[in-house]
Amino acid sequence: MLRREFLHSLIVAGAATLIGSRIGSAADEAPAMDVLAPSFDFHSHGWRQNGFAAGMKQGGMNVAVMASISDRPLIKLEGGRLRASGSPPRGHLHYHAMRQVGDIKRAIESEQLATVLTPAEATSARAAGRPGIIIGFEGADVLEGSLERVGEIHAEGARLLQLVHYRVNELGDIQTEEPVHNGLTPFGADVVRACNRLGIIVDVAHATFEVTAQVLKTATRPLVLSHTYLIDRPRRNTRGITRDHARAVAETGGAIGIVPFPSTFPTLQHYANGIAKMADAVGVDHVGIASDMTGIPVGTPPFNNYQQLPQIVQALADTGFKREEVQKIMGGNFMRVFKAVSTVTPN
Repeated sequence: MLRREFLHSLIVAGAATLIGSRIGSAADEAPAMDVLAPSFDFHSHGWRQNGFAAGMKQGGMNVAVMASISDRPLIKLEGGRLRASGSPPRGHLHYHAMRQVGDIKRAIESEQLATVLTPAEATSARAAGRPGIIIGFEGADVLEGSLERVGEIHAEGARLLQLVHYRVNELGDIQTEEPVHNGLTPFGADVVRACNRLGIIVDVAHATFEVTAQVLKTATRPLVLSHTYLIDRPRRNTRGITRDHARAVAETGGAIGIVPFPSTFPTLQHYANGIAKMADAVGVDHVGIASDMTGIPVGTPPFNNYQQLPQIVQALADTGFKREEVQKIMGGNFMRVFKAVSTVTPN
């Protein structure tokens, strides 16, 4: 890739300063903290990891999207990949998804974190020295075909809804199974409209390109594709996306989180290179980080705790990003989308 002119020594020194430090008030921060502020993890299940809150504070992670896995009771590891099977009774997936939300809320309370419902709350939480949590759902299976439940999850504090996961649900097709709906269903389109109306970020991770293209025709706000990576050509049963797929998301003004699958990115420098590859495809304004913390079932991801954020900054510096580009990748792009979606006034 074409290397970017970069104030390398400034970022490197900032990353070193941050190692082992804690988030303080805006007045107390080292200048290098601006590189990580605001910092967002597009996709995580980190509340299940011991010490995650301390890691957020020490590493400088301001806000993480903590996702309840809506189809979790159905998922099994088969032949090296995750698949969902079974026909759950009505109420089963909703119950388990909301129980996970309860777990997230208890973790927020016990760790004295901030629940983030708006961009302003993300900013104020950081200023107060409190990492923040956005509640999300991985898979709209929690809705169980009920449009009214979009309002319910909003009232419960959810601000991000990933339409599909490993179960081919009522909304559309997924990347890792054969298509059933040939794209987005009418119910899926209704859910997208409801999310846009309420101010919930629509996440098209795990969705096929056909689903994503049809969401684009329905959505009136930028999209997020929370955790993926760039591939050079289409492949079956892959979680990666092609350039055309990525550009479709970027054209909405959206953002794409790069996930650190160890089979693809064995080291943090490989991970930074993957971020750069996506940035070259769609522009640096549309790329971010997504740990998928505790959600990657095979291998050890190179990014697996929040204390590593300074090392990611270092790796991005070594890749050739400018200071302002690092700010966008580490969270500025997510904040821009969050603001654009949150400006909607519910009817």
